[in-house]
Order: sequence, then C-alpha cells, then structure tokens
Amino acid sequence: MTSASISSLQSPNGPPRVTIIIPTYNRDNLLETCLAHLAQQTFQSFRIVVVDNGARDAIPPALEAIPRLRWIPLFRNRGTATAFNRGLAEARQTPFVFLLNNDAELEDDCLLRLVQALEENPGYSVAVPKLLQWSDPARLDGAGDEVLLGGGAYRVGRGDLDGSRYDKAEPVLSACGAAALFRRSLFDDVGEFDEDFFAYREDVDLCLRAQLRGHRCIYVPQARARHRGSATLGSTFHPQIMRLTTRNQLLVLAKNYPASVLFVLLPRIIIFQILWMGLALKEGAFLSSCSGLLGALPMLLKTLVKRRRIMDTKLLSSGEMLEKLRESERRIWRWHSSVRNGHPSKLLTAYFWIFGSPHTTQT
Repeated sequence: MTSASISSLQSPNGPPRVTIIIPTYNRDNLLETCLAHLAQQTFQSFRIVVVDNGARDAIPPALEAIPRLRWIPLFRNRGTATAFNRGLAEARQTPFVFLLNNDAELEDDCLLRLVQALEENPGYSVAVPKLLQWSDPARLDGAGDEVLLGGGAYRVGRGDLDGSRYDKAEPVLSACGAAALFRRSLFDDVGEFDEDFFAYREDVDLCLRAQLRGHRCIYVPQARARHRGSATLGSTFHPQIMRLTTRNQLLVLAKNYPASVLFVLLPRIIIFQILWMGLALKEGAFLSSCSGLLGALPMLLKTLVKRRRIMDTKLLSSGEMLEKLRESERRIWRWHSSVRNGHPSKLLTAYFWIFGSPHTTQT
C-alpha cells in the first residue's frame, strides 16, 4: 500500500469507515483503559458503540466527553451475542465492523494494520490481530482460532512464546471475538450472532457459517493487542463459562457440520466430549459441564431448523469443509507440539495420542 493510501486510511475526515463495538459488563476500569488505547490509534476513521449489559440506565460520567461514542444500555445482562447484535444495528453505514472486548488493549497501529489487510486482500472478509497475554506480553494469548475435527475450539498459540513462527500472515478458520475486524457485508450475507448462545463460541459459530458461504479469515501478526481474558468472570473454569462452553460447542457442531462430515467425524466428536468431561471433572467443574450438556438437548430442535437454512445456502461442498477442518486441526497440532509451548494441554495430548498426528491420519 502506498504512503498516500496509508495517509487516507489514517485521516479522520469524512464519514467513519469502522464501527467499533464494545460489550461491557460492570468493569468500567477495563473499559476506560480500552478506550484510552483507541484514542491513541493511528487510524482514527471510526465511531464507537459501547453496549452495556449492566443494570444502569445512565452513561458513566467518564464516557460522556468521548467523541464519536454511542452508549446503548441493555439494563440487564443479555449476553455477548445480543450485545454485538445491538452494536451491529448501529453499524449499517460503515464498510467495516471491529468487535472488541473491554479487556483488550490495542497497540497504536493495530486497527490500521487490520484495515490495510482487508483493503489489500479482497478475498478475505475477516482480519484478526496477534493477541498477547496482558500479564506476560512475551507469550501469546492467541493467533486466530481453530477447531478440531472432534469439535473443540482453541485459540492457537495460547501460552506459546512469541516468535518468528507467529509472524507470518496466514488463513485461519475463525476469529476470536476479543478483537476482530469484519467486513459489514459478511453479516448481510450470513446473518448476525446467534443470541441463543448468550456467550462463548458465538464467534466460532458465526465464522463457521461464514466459511460455509465462502468467506475467509486472515491472521495479521503486524496488528497486535494485549488481552486479559476471562476478566469479567475470572477463571476459565468458572461454572457459567463451563456450562455455556459445553452447551455451545455441541450446538456449533449441530448447526455447522454437514451431515457427511458429522458421520465421518462422529467417533472423534464422542471421544473429544469424553475428554472434555474428564477435564471438567479434574477442574471441579463436572456438574457445570453436565448442566451444559443437558442444556443443549432442549435447544436441538430449534438448532436443527437453523441448520437447515445454513445447509440450504452453503457454497462449500462437504469435502471442502472437511478439508478446512483438517487444516484447522493441523494448525492446532503444530501449536500444541511446539517446544515453545510452555503449557501444553493435557486434553490435546490425550486427543492426539488417541488419533495420532494430523500429518499421518486423515479422519
């Protein structure tokens, strides 16, 4: 991209090109820090929509003076998916939408790099930055999200030392909702977030639907941000997180895996669920996971209705989708087996011990 093109991207003149949507729930300290980093962005052609899942009905005083900010109260916690959708309703006039969690802090040129990536790569509809751990920026929080053939979603690179192997732009299967830039046209094509998910895996569901329609996602390592992760509820094994994650990862498969893919991968899906429940038992979250498993059952009929619409309009063949999932699992394997990974997942260790390296097995 030429210097003149970069200058035009950086200019705040004219109508905004990006709507930034930030869901928030009670943690005003995180929100204020997040907004302070947005004020330092070299790219300033944006407006901000903060969607508050808290119970208050008045804008926090610290937000009143911020230009180009719209605050939308929901008066109660209606979940991340609903908050994103309320923000999307305010984003119909901008070509790009940036989804941002209040516990993410962008480096100064992060948004500029993401916009550049989509401008220069018209075949992609989503761009994701390199996420670094807030507590230890030398380690990654994630370099794009991937999904196992068995259905588990993982943020690739999490816990790995940052290095050259994560400095290459490449396609990824899914975007983490903590920080991701979307073309607004993607939502016009595939629909918005599924509010039945409430929170957790709603971003994976959206991206799988988008993949089935031919949209692609690119990881942009030059765009960087620090992410606290689970800042609202704390531990990733919090009962609510485990309940919703267990339920929603099953709904993702029921909605988005084509029938022949489900048939071929059923053994892997069952084994992964057994391993997942074993992890929950080890972490003291077994009852929460059981609650999530049971919670998926009454939602299946409604989910199958949604599935039919998705399958009737998909553009990828079942074979093409299966190959995308295989490549996604290969990327998880490369991260998991990295010598720089300081905290390898025991669940993944067991999964790959059972099914072998994805370089040597096909299903």
